Amino acid sequence: MQLIDGRPVYAATDLVGFLACSHRLALERAALAGLVEKPVRNDPAIDLIARRGEAHEARYLEELRAAGRRVVEITKGGDFDSRGEELRAAAASTVAAMRDGADVVYQATFFDGTWIGYADFLLRVDRPSPLGPWSYEVADTKLARKAKAGAILQICSYVDQLERVQGVAPESLHVVLGGSRRETATYRVADFMAYYRRVKSEFEAAIASGDAVYPVTASYPEPVEHCDVCRWNVHCRAQRRSDDDLSLVAGISGRQRRALKEQRISRRRELAVLEIPRRPRLEGVSDQALERVREQARIQVEGEDGGQITWELLEPELDDDGGLVADRGFLVLPEPSPHDLFFDIEGDPFALDDGVEYLFGVLEPSRRDPARADQPFFHEIWSRDADGNVTGAAE
Repeated sequence: MQLIDGRPVYAATDLVGFLACSHRLALERAALAGLVEKPVRNDPAIDLIARRGEAHEARYLEELRAAGRRVVEITKGGDFDSRGEELRAAAASTVAAMRDGADVVYQATFFDGTWIGYADFLLRVDRPSPLGPWSYEVADTKLARKAKAGAILQICSYVDQLERVQGVAPESLHVVLGGSRRETATYRVADFMAYYRRVKSEFEAAIASGDAVYPVTASYPEPVEHCDVCRWNVHCRAQRRSDDDLSLVAGISGRQRRALKEQRISRRRELAVLEIPRRPRLEGVSDQALERVREQARIQVEGEDGGQITWELLEPELDDDGGLVADRGFLVLPEPSPHDLFFDIEGDPFALDDGVEYLFGVLEPSRRDPARADQPFFHEIWSRDADGNVTGAAE
């Protein structure tokens, strides 16, 4: 979400973020109105993934060129006062490349004054359109091994604008997946566009629902999966900490938090002293589950107040006959043996195409290390090269 030519302009990432978290949209609108500064998130992991994504995209581009496809690359618009002019020029160049019948349009740009889109690739197909006896389909590169819903929603935004430009809807959309297999997942456009239009309509209704405000009170920054990549993550975490929000309780579920807040219990310290059984009962939450999260909240609060990490051993779960319930807690483990071995794997999920496990370790408690007589013996088996050969091992 950004201002171009003094007007709000939206992108596919705004749709994906809106679907994941309505609070994010409220914060973005407040930032756009100048009510709060939009944060910049410095995260080495996100930067690393972005670089790997660029490398994956460049590799696919080279594969298309190596296959003899004629590629036209579109220069993106600039980040200065003439951004609108630059974007319109890039969008016009995209249309010109399509009319010229390019095999591939790389970094295709769409801009209608309200929505902006950068499709990684437009691929020419033999299907008539007002352009001629050909038309185009969208292909986007993603590092994931499987196509995700957010990626398809993003591509649908490009498909929407592509249809406007070429006069016909493409039949398929493509996700060029990561990993060493380098598969391309292909889906029917018609299977997703109704859902996309519904999400877009809800997004536009939320935008038009009133003026931007800050602080945001109509929604709350509930933790969701999108927090892992959201620029507002630190901001929202600070608010939850300041509010002593229920999400700070380890192991509490979203359903339990919603049920508690419906009964005006929104703080961790309120949960820590909650009387059980609760009447009226919480919707969808048993007294046993409520007691578990209440005790977790209590011990966290006591630890904070005491300035130390506090822990308690849980009483084992018993069956109706007073016996231990199997497969609970430590009972999941086998009986201890002096011959037990403990196995450890260290790896890097971002290395090479599929990630690597670079160290296998085996701890042998019954054997002592001669160099450190008081320590159990640890076997180290270091990484493998690309051919699968052991490049280092130690005992």
